[in-house]
Amino acid sequence: ITGAPRVVEGLVVIGNAGADLGARGYVSAYDAETGELAWRTYTVPGNPAKGFESPAMEKAAKTWTGEWWKFGGGGAVYHSMTYDPKYDRVYLGTGNGFPWNQKIRSPGGGDNLYLASIVALDAKTGKRVWHYQTNPGVTWDFNNAMDIGLADLEIDGQKKSVILHAPKNGFYYVIDREDGKLLSTGKFAKVNWADKIDMKTGRPDINPEALYPDGKPFVLFPFPNGAHGVQAMAHSPKTGLTYIPVMEGGRVHIDPQNMKEWSPKLGMFVNTGLGAPPPDIKTDPAVSKLVAWDPVKQEKAWEVPEPNTFNGGVLATGGNLVFQGLNSGEIVAFAADSGKKLWSFDAQNGILSAPISYRVDGKQYVTVIASFRSSFANKPNWDYRQQKRRVLTFALGGKETLPKAEPYTLDVVDDPGFVVDPAKAAIGAGIYGTSCVICHGGGMIAGGAAPDLRMSPVPLDPDAFRSIVHDGALMGQGMGKFDVLTDEELEGLRHYIRQRARETKAQQ
Repeated sequence: ITGAPRVVEGLVVIGNAGADLGARGYVSAYDAETGELAWRTYTVPGNPAKGFESPAMEKAAKTWTGEWWKFGGGGAVYHSMTYDPKYDRVYLGTGNGFPWNQKIRSPGGGDNLYLASIVALDAKTGKRVWHYQTNPGVTWDFNNAMDIGLADLEIDGQKKSVILHAPKNGFYYVIDREDGKLLSTGKFAKVNWADKIDMKTGRPDINPEALYPDGKPFVLFPFPNGAHGVQAMAHSPKTGLTYIPVMEGGRVHIDPQNMKEWSPKLGMFVNTGLGAPPPDIKTDPAVSKLVAWDPVKQEKAWEVPEPNTFNGGVLATGGNLVFQGLNSGEIVAFAADSGKKLWSFDAQNGILSAPISYRVDGKQYVTVIASFRSSFANKPNWDYRQQKRRVLTFALGGKETLPKAEPYTLDVVDDPGFVVDPAKAAIGAGIYGTSCVICHGGGMIAGGAAPDLRMSPVPLDPDAFRSIVHDGALMGQGMGKFDVLTDEELEGLRHYIRQRARETKAQQ
């Protein structure tokens, strides 16, 4: 069991991560007093030969083909769960399939219930009440692990208790909480996998090219990080607007070679079931913005462009303010009704978490965590060993300041005689992204779990590099053994490490 728990009427409800790693998704409820398991609900079916845990799983199995259970299936509930006291229900946001590529996971197609869905469960029993699937037969890394907000809106002259949901796929959904019926939807970001959502069926009108058929590549928008990731959005009952930290980027999707022989590789951070992008297809750098969205009109009220991608979650207050931390190191306050920038503070570190607001002795405070361990940081020279991680609290009349930031140093190891081959480095980038990134950091910017490879002399020596990476010479110190990598892939990794080291050196 992994993830953030929810406490619901004497039960602790918690999901699990791992949809990218071959897991079968489920949610468990434990008695808060005793720790006894009260109920467990799976989100995807297992092996039919072993029977089904519930009628819902038996129904779901009819929407899968092949031997999906050998891959786990996916559908992890790793982030979003919301309790609805009006109906005594828990709403789950389920994850993507494993692998992403449906042609491998479920080769005969099908909706693959209950992937990429919002599933309503009876809070006392865990039994399914209804579901709404945003991406039937999902074949990308789209999921519904984003915020599931509850609100009362007036729609077509009627007051409705609704779910507000802006998942990875770039569509904003307003869903009736009573029966799961889709009430309205609109695009809040750049989307090319579907033109629209059919309001009669609730199903997307999918662009056939987005399924990357017959070995043809497709640059998919949004990219796997999503138009909206797990960073918190916020909704203000006063303005009627939802504030979404939006990202717009594309990624090449293409089938792997020898697709019928594909199997998960041990040690892979993500087994996508995708092939390497053709070298002649380039994607533009992703951009981000804060978007204020009107869920009744299903249109944008305003937007503010922001630096890089992966900016922080959002807080909306009753005082017509929207607070957000940025990966550039600022925390910013905007006017909630117009998007006008009203205030900012240099936190000296990127911010990913959402601010919180609270009152003590009649005084309001806003608190945020300043800490960033990702390559998405706007300032690429932030380093886990030197950055100052802080909890920052603000209030009207506050006069405290931060000490002056110390200059950053990074001792990049290089050999001027090493000639980087871009084609080899491209192979290495793919291997790094699936095998190395979880420990050594995105973009090779280490987050603290393992050494920063840009500062390591080992990749300069092919024999030493092979001994450690392929043969497992440092397994005793926690470095894994990747003997599934070919000589070409090992050499590609060396070239990618040198490439990133030189790019970093050029920035200093």
